[in-house]
Amino acid sequence: MKYINYPYTNLYLQNLIEDRDFLELREYALKENVPIMNVETKEFIKTILISKRPKSILEIGSAIGYSALVFDKYTDAEITTIELDEETANIARDNFSKYNAKINLINKDAQKALSDLNQGFDFVFIDANKSRYMDYFIETSKLLNDGGIIIADNVLFKGMVGNDDYVDKRMITIVKRLRNYLAYVMDRKDFQTTIIPIGDGLTLSIKE
Repeated sequence: MKYINYPYTNLYLQNLIEDRDFLELREYALKENVPIMNVETKEFIKTILISKRPKSILEIGSAIGYSALVFDKYTDAEITTIELDEETANIARDNFSKYNAKINLINKDAQKALSDLNQGFDFVFIDANKSRYMDYFIETSKLLNDGGIIIADNVLFKGMVGNDDYVDKRMITIVKRLRNYLAYVMDRKDFQTTIIPIGDGLTLSIKE
């Protein structure tokens, strides 16, 4: 199952939204099969950024740099992004340079990189190894300023998380860990969390 919502709903929303952000990168991602945030998710996060106006942003999972560039375009924040794969990190750096974006990219395993950080962040975006979402949340929650936001993408994972009938056997471990992640963040008393069923599913968690 490709979508978590009805395909006609996704098509309607995609046609309704006029996407003007880094279209060359979106075309490249589609051509090269690189996962980046979809248009509906991007528009939602853009709205959060404009209203919240974070001064410091942390991203786990840079990919080709698309989402970090969106953060840079719609905020004046200091942005740090983490990417494990060296080749992908180099593509992201090239894209940052192309758009004159001053974004700090750390080319390390996320757990190692997070243990080295000691600054506070107002906004965290998690979009890396789905099996490690709970670990990422635990570590980034320690770095999050009071009132800060953590958004995690792909938490409903093509509908598999919500319905066993859609689960690809190769993805059973990921699905189980995402379900554990959702149960964990919904139970955290120091966060107000909601699950948003757009794109591939998001959690939005606000530190109280």
